[in-house]
Amino acid sequence: MRANYALTALALTLLTTAQVGCRQKSEASSGVWSKPVEIAKSSDSLSTSFSLYRWNGTLLTLGGDSGTFAARVLEDNGQDWRTVSSADPGWIPLDADAKESRFVIARDTIWRDKLEATFSVVSLSADGRFTKGNTASLHFQKDALFPGAPSNLELHPWDGQGHGAFWGGTLNGEEIRLPFCIEGTPIERTGHQVGVRADLALSANGVFASSDGGRTWRTEAISVREARAPVLCRTKGYYYYFAKSYYGSFYESWFSRRSTEDGSWSHPETLNKSVAVKLSENLHALGEGDTAHLCWLDSRHEKTRLSLNRPLAENYEVAYSRRKDSEASWSKDIILSKGLRWAYAPSMAAEGNNLVVAWAGARGLADRTEFGPSDIYYVTSDDSGKTWTKPTQVTDGFKSEITAGRPQVALHKGVIHLLYVQGKLNFKKSGGLVKLNQPPWPILYQQRPFPSANP
Repeated sequence: MRANYALTALALTLLTTAQVGCRQKSEASSGVWSKPVEIAKSSDSLSTSFSLYRWNGTLLTLGGDSGTFAARVLEDNGQDWRTVSSADPGWIPLDADAKESRFVIARDTIWRDKLEATFSVVSLSADGRFTKGNTASLHFQKDALFPGAPSNLELHPWDGQGHGAFWGGTLNGEEIRLPFCIEGTPIERTGHQVGVRADLALSANGVFASSDGGRTWRTEAISVREARAPVLCRTKGYYYYFAKSYYGSFYESWFSRRSTEDGSWSHPETLNKSVAVKLSENLHALGEGDTAHLCWLDSRHEKTRLSLNRPLAENYEVAYSRRKDSEASWSKDIILSKGLRWAYAPSMAAEGNNLVVAWAGARGLADRTEFGPSDIYYVTSDDSGKTWTKPTQVTDGFKSEITAGRPQVALHKGVIHLLYVQGKLNFKKSGGLVKLNQPPWPILYQQRPFPSANP
């Protein structure tokens, strides 16, 4: 059994001249990236809980390893970061308030036949104190989540209690939304033996919602369709819920939406059937104005190779689609990372009509996982995702076998702010397990003005 919740706001686009109605763009010569500055360290090579938020009228980062953990805010000069607190609050916010000093956090506990979810709204003061405000809980019995389900259906098949995972949400004034997917699995028990019937698992998905700033909560059901790693975004007129369902060799992505004013969630609709089968990758959704933007790691052009351990080449691409609230369908999805052999971990940001997507990638051949040599690339759009620049390289470490990965990007006052992890695998330290037990790597920060386009 697995209970899975998630959210995240992210997404973006790219078009090529081969596509009808598109135009190529080139950056103006003015504007270059600032020199990389280390502001923290990861916990282990690319592994990190370091997060970037739009918060309280500025930007905020939270995270780092045990020696560099801190909450840092972007100074008024738009260039330097100031440490507000070095205390580890023990949680990662699901979302931050872009206008106020609030965060929303959530925890859950799962037993075989019930689930409890606790939600809190937390604030960060100027003197570095995290203060917990409104806190409330929801309790669910198995039979209420899955009416008519077989008696041997369990939410957590092991002794004791378990915990799900929250990864994001939307916090907008008094309105708070957190997407969820709860799974129940039939369990066959014979003495000390436990048989898990994953093929008969059931799903219940929807949104945890509060309309009074977190004082009270309710559930908004969507469907019983499998919803792995769901994400949510908000536009002027709608909430959009995105998730993926696994079909053995591929992920199918789907969405539902509901009005921000009232009403129920729409019947789920399939978006595509080429989302990469990679556990560390989710869909990335972002609402800006009246437009929802979605990007994901795509496997439509994935190649195969002669390998028993890794028959799939993992030559993923960054894909994108958009939809205005008033439109009847999504735009035709396009490839943003065209021209690169590999792409991993896209991140997106928007400010008005300006959009940026950054990811880790490589043009050349190498031992292809995201831990291998790679650089950071990005594309931009100044017309709300209708047209895009070609991919542009930020770092230059591939030839030196340096890895740059897990980028996080934000747009603030016309400036692109970029954070990423960079380092080199230590083969002596890890022996044959080169991806395990690596030392912390630097988390670097760079910025540049949002590029203008040639007329």
